[in-house]
Amino acid sequence: MPHGCQERSVTASMNPGTIRTYVLDTSVLLSDPWATNRFAEHEVVIPLVVISELEGKRHHHELGWFARTALRMLDDLRLEYGRLDQSIPVGTQGGSLHVELNHTDPSVLPVGFRTDSNDSRILACALNLAAEGKLVTLVSKDIPLRVKAGAVGLAADEYRAQDVVNSGWTGMAELDTTAEVIDSLFESGEADLESARDLPCHTGIRLLGGTSSALGRVNADKQVQLVRGDREVFGLRGRSAEQRVALDILLDESVGIVSLGGKAGTGKSALALCAGLEAVLERRSHRKVVVFRPLYAVGGQELGYLPGSESEKMGPWAQAVFDTLEGLASPAVIEEVLARGMLEVLPLTHIRGRSLHDSFVIVDEAQSLERNVLLTVLSRLGTGSRVVLTHDVAQRDNLRVGRHDGVAAVIEKLKGHPLFAHVTLVRSERSPIAALVTEMLEEFGPGLSA
Repeated sequence: MPHGCQERSVTASMNPGTIRTYVLDTSVLLSDPWATNRFAEHEVVIPLVVISELEGKRHHHELGWFARTALRMLDDLRLEYGRLDQSIPVGTQGGSLHVELNHTDPSVLPVGFRTDSNDSRILACALNLAAEGKLVTLVSKDIPLRVKAGAVGLAADEYRAQDVVNSGWTGMAELDTTAEVIDSLFESGEADLESARDLPCHTGIRLLGGTSSALGRVNADKQVQLVRGDREVFGLRGRSAEQRVALDILLDESVGIVSLGGKAGTGKSALALCAGLEAVLERRSHRKVVVFRPLYAVGGQELGYLPGSESEKMGPWAQAVFDTLEGLASPAVIEEVLARGMLEVLPLTHIRGRSLHDSFVIVDEAQSLERNVLLTVLSRLGTGSRVVLTHDVAQRDNLRVGRHDGVAAVIEKLKGHPLFAHVTLVRSERSPIAALVTEMLEEFGPGLSA
């Protein structure tokens, strides 16, 4: 069942066991096509306009599969029960569902909300049901719609049935040990620490033993292996413990999915790009580096609406990557990489229908991807490919993604698997001025830093 802050305490006086009416908007079914089964014994209502919106999303580059799956689910219910405009049973706890054809009178809305927008139609449906005495809550992944619901006196919840509890795992830990253990780790490259066995696989560890210290990483056998401070990728060395662990992981071909989190300027993109170029140019373990950036990274525009040729339209997506690249490699190297087709920078829309083989894939700005979309991206990885996710959850441009879903949910689900590793970078590598401004923006409120 969803939970979250209600804009108005409409349901605050409800007694336990009271049947509630949950009105779902389109974003819920695009996030979880089976959401109608997750509301226990309560009534689920789908306004007719939601069906139309799902139809319009059937061929969407990112959300099409989820729209089609939700429509198939509803069609299966139609085949089983005959009609959907009357309540039918759903779930295993006595819940019900129907598609609402009526309750469309816009006069229940304030004058400013009486528009032809689909949001207004959904709000009108919910308010008309509430006017009949039902205990109505509008459920949505869309922040603006929840705010509008609060403005017209409706209770509103974010859909969180698929959310995971964020443990705050950073991919790093600190353990006290003895100087003898640290000496042994440096000598043999590996140590057996009982206190490290309960840590997720690939967790980076700062080992402290008196005046001695070392950096290690938990491997798949729950042994602590030494992380050397002199390792580098494409000429880049780690300056902090987190960066050194990240480099160690990026150089480990057995880790297929690497997550690099952290604030702006901590080196996420630089580490990922250097690891990709190292894999392609030096180690030759991959054919090319493919960088995907979501459309949200430059305002959510579709390419077709932007002026110019395709290469000119791609400019906003590519430029941020090339800005990073210019600080890491000489113009001659960059020219060679591009001339030989070893680097592609594409909007995420271009991943549809592709299977990426022998590629070093970087998904930049992954915090703006919904969990199901992110999993779809990961499913495109072919033989011999790896993927690095770079993200900062404080900079989500997609208003349907909360702090506890999207990439955060994927991290919690994959945590501890030998094929997955995550590190949160904390040290800013930008200029003192940029670091100062980032810190100031964070003081004003989360999500403001750029």
